[in-house]
Amino acid sequence: MGTSLRSRDYRSYRFEGGERIRAVIIAAGVVGLLALAFYRSAWAIIPLAPLGCLVIRLLQDRKAESVRENLAEQFKECILSVSASLQAGYAVENAFLESRADMRNLYGEQSYIYQELERIRRGMAVNISLEELLQDLGERSGSEEIEQFAQLFSIAKRGGGNLPEMIRTSANLIGRKMEARQEVGILLAGRKMEQNIMRIMPFGILLYVGKAYPGYFDPLYHNLQGIALMNLCLVLYLAAVLIGEKVFQGIWRQMNGTVGPAKLPGLGQKGILGKAGSIGETVFSWWSKSHPAFPGRARIRRDLEMLCPEEPKEELLKKYFGGKIGLSLVVFILGSGLAACLQIRTVIDSSGGNTALVIWLMTIAAAAAVFFLMDKDLRDQAEKRKKVMRLGYPDLVHGLALYLVAGLNIRGAFQKLGERNELVRMACREIQAGQSEAAAYERFGKRAGPREYVRLSTLLCQNLKKGTGTLLARLEEEAVTAAENRVQDGKRLGEEAETKLLVPMVMLLAVVMVMVMLPAFWAMGV
Repeated sequence: MGTSLRSRDYRSYRFEGGERIRAVIIAAGVVGLLALAFYRSAWAIIPLAPLGCLVIRLLQDRKAESVRENLAEQFKECILSVSASLQAGYAVENAFLESRADMRNLYGEQSYIYQELERIRRGMAVNISLEELLQDLGERSGSEEIEQFAQLFSIAKRGGGNLPEMIRTSANLIGRKMEARQEVGILLAGRKMEQNIMRIMPFGILLYVGKAYPGYFDPLYHNLQGIALMNLCLVLYLAAVLIGEKVFQGIWRQMNGTVGPAKLPGLGQKGILGKAGSIGETVFSWWSKSHPAFPGRARIRRDLEMLCPEEPKEELLKKYFGGKIGLSLVVFILGSGLAACLQIRTVIDSSGGNTALVIWLMTIAAAAAVFFLMDKDLRDQAEKRKKVMRLGYPDLVHGLALYLVAGLNIRGAFQKLGERNELVRMACREIQAGQSEAAAYERFGKRAGPREYVRLSTLLCQNLKKGTGTLLARLEEEAVTAAENRVQDGKRLGEEAETKLLVPMVMLLAVVMVMVMLPAFWAMGV
């Protein structure tokens, strides 16, 4: 394929011409404002210059995300136009060519979708297949919806699937997912405004108080004490900004049904903790032989299975408890060593009293707390994973329905979905290992946890046993219900963001209070 057809990669964004100059001006303005507000010195721009690079990178990421959202929305309208042309009797290639006129009227010739359709037209003119052109667009788009559509299109065209129905369903999927994002975006808009106001507040107060009371902030600048304090305020300010951004990014990741890998003790640890974990595994193996059914084992195993579904269950349980025991052992040894040193000092110079005994008792309590709090952390991670899986459930059901419309059977659709879903992938491996499909689907629902997945597994098992022909219709009904539930879950996420964003807001308020109150205390000699 010619390089002209790969001229835009939507997974990243590069500023061009005036955009680059504008981004540099914004970054320079941010760095200059920080140097002026926190240090009142132009020389501070030099050590703060790396922050300008971070600002440019943040602007690029936001622009890339905006471009991908616009492309997905425009692509949805495009495939709706294609679906209408197919129903009117057009061939699929001609339907895509005809959609160019609609996209030009809707978005103009400079729009992303019109340019991509023009590349498709040029590609087909030199005998490049529409499948290859759509796959290329899916790879460059950075959009899961477009990439999945390209894959579905290839399957439906080669397997004789229902192309108009598949395209219509794809458009509905993209539309519902964007609706959920817009709902959450509306809820988060107010929170973002509050964060932006709090971020500007320190600079506004410095300007106002500095103009109203000249010299009030002089103790904060050009002296060792003031520089140390302003360094602390700058670190606190930047930390608050980063925490706020992480909160917003975490909400969007959850809305997309993605979650990071589980962080469990004993997994991937090296050095002292790794060796302590090995000792803990030995202790656990010895103890579990005489206590195979200790309290909480079933719940812990279930949570571990949810967080790490592809790991061997008994080995995972052994590593988890080994990590818990090992970490508690490290805490106990360090605390006991400190208590022993204090006891030796007490014997030598008859000082310290009962400090060693207090430290040793505190060490025992800390080691026990570490051991039992690990279970709480595990439970919290499992609950978070359940929430994310619940938010990702509509995409799973939509994907399953789309693959069935494209001409695949249930097993083939599950194999395709398993490329991106570890729980589905595990069910496929069980089927390949010789387990019946019904048993694999049932275990899939139980392993996932949320009742939506149990309902889906029941639906699949009923279809296998009774052979009803209404599976696709029932999946579409389930998909509509799941999409409506995701909108409600998204609203709850937006409400939860208010609580999480209190932390950076309090940090920003602390920066303001320190910068305003300390000069007054210093002036009074406090």
